[in-house]
Order: sequence, then structure tokens, then C-alpha cells
Amino acid sequence: IFIEAKNISLDKNNQISLFENEVKVITEDGYKINSDLAEYNKSTGILILRKNITGIDKENNTIKTDFAKYNKKTKILVTNGPTKIISSEKYIIESFDITLNNSKKRIFSEKKTIVTDQDKNQIFVDNFDFETKNNIFKSIGNIQVIDNKKNKYEFSQIYIDTKKKEILGTDIKAFLNQEDFKVDQRNKPRVFANSIKIEKNSSSFNKSIFTLCDYRKDDKCPPWTIQSSKMTHDNTKKTIYYDNAVIKVYNIPIFYLPKLSHPDPSVKRRTGFLSPTLNDTKNLGLGLKLPYYFAINDDKDFTLTNRLYLDENPLIIGEYRQAFKKSNLIFNMGYTEGYKKTSDKKVGGDKSHFFSKFTHNFDTKDGTISDLTIKTQDVSNDKYLKLYKLDSDLVDYNQNYLENSFNYSRSANNYFLSVDASIFETLNETYNDKYEYILPEILYDKKYENDKRCHHKLGLVGGVEVSDVQRNLVDVESELRGQNHVLYNCPEKKHQLNNNGISKGYVNVEQQFCKKPKQVKTKFNSLKDCQMVDFRNVSMDGCPNL
Repeated sequence: IFIEAKNISLDKNNQISLFENEVKVITEDGYKINSDLAEYNKSTGILILRKNITGIDKENNTIKTDFAKYNKKTKILVTNGPTKIISSEKYIIESFDITLNNSKKRIFSEKKTIVTDQDKNQIFVDNFDFETKNNIFKSIGNIQVIDNKKNKYEFSQIYIDTKKKEILGTDIKAFLNQEDFKVDQRNKPRVFANSIKIEKNSSSFNKSIFTLCDYRKDDKCPPWTIQSSKMTHDNTKKTIYYDNAVIKVYNIPIFYLPKLSHPDPSVKRRTGFLSPTLNDTKNLGLGLKLPYYFAINDDKDFTLTNRLYLDENPLIIGEYRQAFKKSNLIFNMGYTEGYKKTSDKKVGGDKSHFFSKFTHNFDTKDGTISDLTIKTQDVSNDKYLKLYKLDSDLVDYNQNYLENSFNYSRSANNYFLSVDASIFETLNETYNDKYEYILPEILYDKKYENDKRCHHKLGLVGGVEVSDVQRNLVDVESELRGQNHVLYNCPEKKHQLNNNGISKGYVNVEQQFCKKPKQVKTKFNSLKDCQMVDFRNVSMDGCPNL
């Protein structure tokens, strides 16, 4: 062992050497250690290090602590108290009382530990064992991983390959909290599985159960789940794949598919299944909504949704959307054969709806805004929307009327024009008038303003020799009233015309909490002459026409 320092003292009787200030140690097994203080017992081969200890092993793992013991015979370094290790792969391990066995290439601790990787993902464990030669970090017990997107994973065992950046775990519970993984804010997406393998671009779950549903009281099973022998989330393709998928509703198997895939909830546009949702109503019973999205082109798409019910006929809904250069078009339509079993309250017969909306923005070069909107809404039954609780960008089952309308509006800086033609149909059971017609309604609003100010010589009372201040009149009035300084009560006193005099071209306004008075400019700015009435020239005797 090699030790050097600025200050060295020897105790020959006890065979103890003391080292102070810039202590440097090099061991036979390759440790390079720096510290403020060191004490070496030659008879026992024990080296005690204190304060600002930094050590590096042959694998370039760095250790930092304030107290450590090194045994020359066993070649084991043991720290006492808080310790930080930075691995050669830049993993940061923060723990207590760590043992570094260089001969066996192991670093371990039985104390609670936090591991942070290069991507700021954090791993919380009760203990750990790090094989430095193989770059394998492992732990058994209560393990929690929180990634940089706030997703949380719980394990009973974990193995991390710090070089390949892969994680293997058992008894996994994954709570996916990132916002773009939720279809609705109430969603609580989660996956429970026997084991998991997390790689850079994918995560694989074996014997898994997946759901988006919120939690239920007493830890009851969620309304719907997808159970599979293997579930893989491809981060690059943003797709979830299932092998031997079983769709369950309240833990009852409904569908089986040997292969199933759908875009993950973060995907905005791509052909495939969207996340299913479960609904339960008094009249229709338990149902499952399965939407399939068709990304036809960059400017158009179509969504086909099957609403499947245990005891009733399905409802098929289609929505087509298309975006033009300055227009948007949406169609939403649906059809069902109605009740399977009819009664006095459940009237049989087909039910359907058709909703559409077209909007267009006209191109104008003069700064005006011009829009056209056309709506059509039709249902075969007044109770249809509320019965199936239809809700989309066009359809709102809480709305108690249908609207078929035409609206054109045009607005500019000084006027607004609106032309409306509408037919409203009530969906209430009791009504005096089924329809209300507005054919048409025209609104025109015009603002007249003199943008060429001048003072009139004749024709107006008080209109002779009228001038304007050089500054913006509104600003001057606001400052004279103290409105510009209300927040800090400065100025406190308001201007009076008989104070200071107006002929100076400015007014001094006293201020509270201010060192100097506020000077408000009031110098006149002469306006050009103008005449409201165009008087005819008058000829006077002996004088030319005036």
C-alpha cells in the first residue's frame, strides 16, 4: 500500500502512522483514494480514512464518503454513513454503510438506497448488490422505480444491466401516470404482471393485466381489462401488442383474440384500435365501446365505433372528418336495431341519428374576418340521444334540442354583420311548439368615428379656436386623475386647473411615497382649421367676394 500526505506523524510503539492534508492512497488491488485524514495500522493492515474521501477502482467506479476502513489483507473497503457511488456507466448510487469487495468485484449494502440513471429515472430499494465486472445491479425486497415521466413501477426483485440499460423485474405493478397516456383525466392506466423486461425502446410484460379504468372501492376488479400471456409496449412505434388477449368486463371473459394490437394513448393519429371504454345504463345494461380509427390521409380520417351490449342490439357509430385549406367538415351518424325485448316503456324499432357541421373562413385582404357555418342535426327518436348517452364534438346528449342552421358573419374594425337562419326542434316530452324558426335574423353594427380631428372656425357653439394637447388625450386624462399610479397611491392629490397654471405647458402633480412630483405635459398642439358647413361666398359692396 502506498500513502502520501503533506503532514505525516509516526507512532513506532503502536505501529500507527497518521496522515493529514491532501492524503493520497494507492492500494495493491488498484484503488486510488484521496482524503483529508488517514490512519494506518501496520500490524493489523487497517487503513482508516476520514473527511472528503474520493476513491476510484479499476472499473472507474467512483466512491464518495466521509468515513471508510480499508483492510489490506482482505482487500475490502467499508464505508460508514452516507455514501455516494458513481458507476462507470454514470449511474448514481446513494446509500449508507457500503462494502466494496474488490477481489470479488462486488459493491453492496443492506441499507435503503436510491439509484439514479442518466435519464433521471430513480430506483428506490431496501438493499442492493452491484457486480462491477458484469455491470449487474440487483435487489430483493420492496422496490420502486419512478421514471422521468412520473410513471411508477413496483417490484419484488429487480436486475439492472447498467451497460445495456435493461431492467428485469418480478411481481410487477406499473402505474402509468404520464398525461399523454390518458384518454381522460379520470383514467388510471396500470399494468400488473408476473415479470417485466424494460429496454431502451420497449417494455415487455409476461402474464399481464392492463386497464385504463379508475379505482373502485374495496379494491374491486376494474370495469374492463385486457389479460394476455404477453404484452409489449413498443416506444418507437407507440403501439401495444398482446398475445392471447382476453377482454374481460367486470372480470367476465367477453372476447378472445390470439393477436391484438392498438396505438398507445399518446398517439394522436394512426390506424388501429383505440382504447375501449365501459358503460352501464339502467335501460341498456352493461356495454363496451370499441372504437377503430382509420387515418385515411393527412387531411381526413374516419372512426368506426361498435357499442356492444350484453342484453341489447349493438349501436354502430361512424364519424368522418376532413380539413380543407380554410374549411372543416364533420359527419357523425349512428344506427341500431333498437331493443331486443320490447315493452310499454321500451318501444321497438330502429333508431338512428345524423349530425354534420361545415365551417369556412373566407380569404380577405382588407383585414376583415368572414366566416360561414352550416349545421344539420336529425334523430329518429326524441329519447335516442339520452338513451345511448351520445357525446362527441357534434353530439351532446345533454342538449334538449336539435339545431339546423346557417350563419354568416363578417367583421372589421368599424362594423359587424351577421346573417342567421335557424330551425330549432325541441326534444322535451312536453312542449307547446315543436319547432322554432328564425328566418332570417340580420344584425348590423356600425361604428362611426372622426379620425381627422380639427377645430371649426364657424358653425359650432364653443367651436372657435379649439386646440388639442400634443400628447395622447386619454393618457393625459388618466395621469391627471391619478389612474396610472393607483396601485402604489402615487400621486395622492388630483390636479386642479387653478393650481400651477395651464400656460406653463405642464402641470406638477404632488405624489405620496415619491421623491419628486409627477410632471404631466399639457402643452397645446394646434389643429388645422376646418369648416363643418360649407358657406357660400358673399359679395359686399365695394369689396371682393369673400
